[in-house]
Parts: sequence; structure tokens; C-alpha cells
Amino acid sequence: MIIDVHAHYDDNAFSEDLNSCLERVKEAGIGYVINAAVDYETSVKSIELAKKFDNVYCVLGIHPEYAETYSSEVLGKISNLIENEPKAVGIGETGLDYYWLPKDKPDEVLRLKALQKVNFIEHIRMSESLRLPLVVHDRDAHQDTLNILKDNVSGQVENVLHCYSGSAEMVRDFAELNMSFSVGGVLTFKNAVKLAEAVKVMPRERILIETDSPYLTPVPYRGKRNDSSYTVYTARRMAEILDVSYEYICELTTDNALRVFGKLH
Repeated sequence: MIIDVHAHYDDNAFSEDLNSCLERVKEAGIGYVINAAVDYETSVKSIELAKKFDNVYCVLGIHPEYAETYSSEVLGKISNLIENEPKAVGIGETGLDYYWLPKDKPDEVLRLKALQKVNFIEHIRMSESLRLPLVVHDRDAHQDTLNILKDNVSGQVENVLHCYSGSAEMVRDFAELNMSFSVGGVLTFKNAVKLAEAVKVMPRERILIETDSPYLTPVPYRGKRNDSSYTVYTARRMAEILDVSYEYICELTTDNALRVFGKLH
């Protein structure tokens, strides 16, 4: 069995065949899928998916690209959703994303970074309060992400860096903060040398597998819509990199996911 710890089945890419897709995922041996929200609207949709499909769970929160939708009232509503839904197993995705910032507008960059940081910190506080894992999005913001986590997490809750893209050197820094590392289809890309080196030094009890469906489809289906059945290709590539069996990777990452997301059952 494999657990896909991060997907977006509320995306319009699945609007025409969601039922058959998730049935195919189950037949492929994917035990559970965790659907990640990006704002309040998708938080509601994620709960609807979790209630409809027995193999779907969810994490709820506000993605950094939607940080302008953050307010204490909105985050309070998301917190209420989490507390009242047994299949809401964590908080996210949230964090920092500097990739899309308008580099030619420095004042706007500063404004958006500030909004993202406030949004991120408030999600950390909610995670600490509810004692649920935080799913962290970090794109082109590794040092700021690390600094905010250092300043705000207690280390008593095991959190997750989704779609890890940092260096091998930073793995130790994040692991010291009780972070686990979710790895997706990018690992199968020919140019994923940096990620492969990072995987080699990740503590094995902290490695998870994801798809980020419908994005980041692994080879040999790169360029097509991703879904959780393709986690097998990531698992096989991970087994090659770590020089272990495919079966070992499936068991390892499943056990890790069940520990991190303790509400999965």
C-alpha cells in the first residue's frame, strides 16, 4: 500500500471523471489520499470529498498564493471545520512562495511577502493549538521558511515539508525542527539531481510520498494529468536511489504517513 499525502482532487482537472479516477487509484493499491486545500472555499470542497470517498482525507488551510484572503475570521472558520471533521487530519497547505512574486515591483514584493509570513505564522499557531500536523509549502523561500519555523514551532508536533525542493544540507536543519519530507514525481525527472541527493540524507522515518495531483506528473507520464496511481513511479525511483526494494519504500512511507497523520485509519 502507498499513501499519497498531498493531492488536489477538487481541481477542475478532475471535474469530468473524479469518481472513476479515485476508483482507479484504489485499484492501484493506493490506500489513502490526503486532499490539500488552498483557501476557505477549497477547504469546504475538501471536506465534501472526504465525506464522499472513504479513501480520501484532507488538510485545510490557506496557500501562500492566497494569503490575501487571510483574516483571523477566515482562519477561525477553517479551524472550526477541522475541529468538526474527523477526516481533517492536518492543516495546510500553507507557507511561503516567492516564485510568482512580481520581481519588477519591489514594494509589492515586500507587501506580499509580509502577508505570506503573517498567514504562515498564524497557521503554525493553529497547528500548535490543535496538535495537528502542518503541511508546509516552500517554493524559492527556503531560508525564510526555515527561520519562521525555528521561531514559531515547539517541535512537539511533527510537520511536513510538502514537495521538498530544498538542498541536502538543509534537510538536517528542517529535521531538527521535527519536520518530515514529502517527495513527489519530480524525483523521476532527469534533472532532479539536487532532490535525489536530498532524499539520500533524509532520515528514513521522515520520508513521505505525494503526487500534488494534478501537477508534477512523474516519468513516464510527465506532461499529462497526474493522479495518485502514479505514486508507484516515485516509489520505484526512490527505491533505486536508496538501493532498497520497492516493497520496502511502500511499507516505510505508509508507516510514516500513518504516524504523522495520526487521524488516518
